[in-house]
Amino acid sequence: MKIVVATIGSRGDVQPYINLCQGLQEAGHDVVLATNPTLCPLAAAHGVKSVQVGPAVDMGAVGEELMARSFNNMWIGMIRVMQFGARLVEEAYPDVLKACQGADLVIVSDTGSGIAEAEKLNIPWVSVTLQPARIPVTNATPSFLGRIIWGFMGKLFVAPTNRFRKRVGAPPVKDITSLMSPHLILLPVSPNVAPPNPRWPPHVTQTGYWFARPQKEWEPPRDLLDFLKSGDRPMAVSLGVMSMSGKQARQGAQIILGALERTNVRAIIQGWDEALQDLKLPGNVYHAGAMPHSWLFDQVSMVVHHGGFGTTAATLRAGVPGIVVPHVIDQFYWGQQVNELGVSPEFIPRGKLNVENLSEAVMRVKNDVRMQEKAGELGHKVRAEADGVSSAVQAIEKFP
Repeated sequence: MKIVVATIGSRGDVQPYINLCQGLQEAGHDVVLATNPTLCPLAAAHGVKSVQVGPAVDMGAVGEELMARSFNNMWIGMIRVMQFGARLVEEAYPDVLKACQGADLVIVSDTGSGIAEAEKLNIPWVSVTLQPARIPVTNATPSFLGRIIWGFMGKLFVAPTNRFRKRVGAPPVKDITSLMSPHLILLPVSPNVAPPNPRWPPHVTQTGYWFARPQKEWEPPRDLLDFLKSGDRPMAVSLGVMSMSGKQARQGAQIILGALERTNVRAIIQGWDEALQDLKLPGNVYHAGAMPHSWLFDQVSMVVHHGGFGTTAATLRAGVPGIVVPHVIDQFYWGQQVNELGVSPEFIPRGKLNVENLSEAVMRVKNDVRMQEKAGELGHKVRAEADGVSSAVQAIEKFP
């Protein structure tokens, strides 16, 4: 089949779809990833063909701006991100429509990019969601507050979506669940992390996580290997693209370094090149660039991360506890989920992060043997599961 996989967003949003494309290619399908221009080089590094859609957006800078304008409030941030996402989908429409010409199937992400295009070209489409809470539930009886909140959030996303759909000649959608395929919804999440809901519709296939294939040419830096050998297992700090830009990046770096000084824990810090360049790093800190989480997290004792989908999955697979510092939307969901699983302390919203509460969380993880055991047990279960990408490919190939 000729398949177009349409998704836009940050690296964390797009990486799972790159992993899916790898599996589809291995199965002999002609696959192209339609994504934002800034992430096409990442797709190429994984051997995946891509086309640029929409404007070249610096997701780190945009994320920092949205956070600043939201006063670090989760709900305001969620509204702004949803509105921004709807605008990106509309701006990418001409490019995605062109990419879908002649395709046999379109796979769409939570952004909804590709749906109107597939409908216009009369091409079958299927959905992928990285958020279990987005799956429509039959006979659901949400609380009054839940109905108010999610009804309001849905309208905020559906209104601009319907304005866009009207402009391109597509019929309006009733609600946010109408942007999910009525035929096949793929959920790339481990059932040991988010158990299947018996009220999900029968066309939901929970495949397990979509982990990247190993990058054969990649080797860890020699000085990093030397650092790992020089002392106790360090923790990793990987707070995602939204933490890397603007004033919050500098402040975040200072908080991390302050907590490391207070706890005397070794650490590998990813990113923050500009924020760290004027700060003197102590000997117990290694500043790392981009590298496979599948390798890095196997070397550490815990991970401080933002609760992004892919980073959370990689932490769970490694079998180590995490400390979640969520910024927006689903990051709060994953922060809550891993806490309920007993493999992470309570999450710390980015707007409330400081040296004191981060130090307390680090020491909690360091000294909580039961949390470490639970993380190890869950990691063993996730690693023992069938390959999620292969399961997804099988479901796609069975799709009528």
